[in-house]
Amino acid sequence: MFDIIVPIFNIPQEFLERALDSILNQEADIPYSVFVIDGTPPEMAKYDAKAIVSSYGFTYLRQSPDHKLVGGARNQGVSAGSNPYLLFLDGDDYWYSNWFSECLSAISNSKTAIWSAALDTEYPVISPKTGTHYMKGVYGHYPKFSSVLETHPDYAYFYLLGHPPAPSATMIERKAYESVGGYHEGLGIIEDTELLLRIVGDPRKTPVEDRRHYEFIPAITAYHWIGSENTTNRGSQSGVSILTEDIDGFFKENSDLFLSLHPTPAPSDLPDGLPKGFYATVNGVMREQTILTNI
Repeated sequence: MFDIIVPIFNIPQEFLERALDSILNQEADIPYSVFVIDGTPPEMAKYDAKAIVSSYGFTYLRQSPDHKLVGGARNQGVSAGSNPYLLFLDGDDYWYSNWFSECLSAISNSKTAIWSAALDTEYPVISPKTGTHYMKGVYGHYPKFSSVLETHPDYAYFYLLGHPPAPSATMIERKAYESVGGYHEGLGIIEDTELLLRIVGDPRKTPVEDRRHYEFIPAITAYHWIGSENTTNRGSQSGVSILTEDIDGFFKENSDLFLSLHPTPAPSDLPDGLPKGFYATVNGVMREQTILTNI
């Protein structure tokens, strides 16, 4: 039923093991296949990831040079499977035991092609006086505007622009994923939200009958790590780190590319009846802003 895609790049061994353990520890007993795609250069490897993955009975794949960055790793993993639903688990995150159960309850025969839940998260904040502190919060739950998904389901595009879910709590219908060609492999940051936007369809150019829906699952189903080993977004674990030392510059280039693909909507592009203040949320998908405003 599920193909589970786990991209890894230079993560600590304990991170990989806790991610894989969390797959085995699911409450619901349903068929699935697991593909771990390793982009770590051999000279950077600190342990035998293939042996660890194989010991779990999962499939280990070396990331192909033909597939770039974390989006390419996910694309490679998806192409190795055939199940109708896709689950993504970044190697630095892990699932709670309720994730499969929540996915099964959410699947329907409607226009919905994407589902996501919330995640516990913590991230380091450094004080020059007291050192490093870890701030805790919930990521991926936006109660102020979540009603938009029910009142305007054909406009999920505008919602996702300002309310991005995390890959590790997202389920995608394979058919919908394949219809848009998967992840954009030129993006090393914001690549996850960019895929979802293409799947649901931009109302400015996609007829309403061709748009897909996105649903939020009201549950916390995973832990999302934000730190130096982060899968994307400035982390040393990201494949971006071997492409350039200028992570800030790469981030800016990615933001510019994203905006060229998904220009900021004008107020007149949005439908009537949206909550007051909603338009202010469609100006970007910067992770830091989203995290801080949801703590």
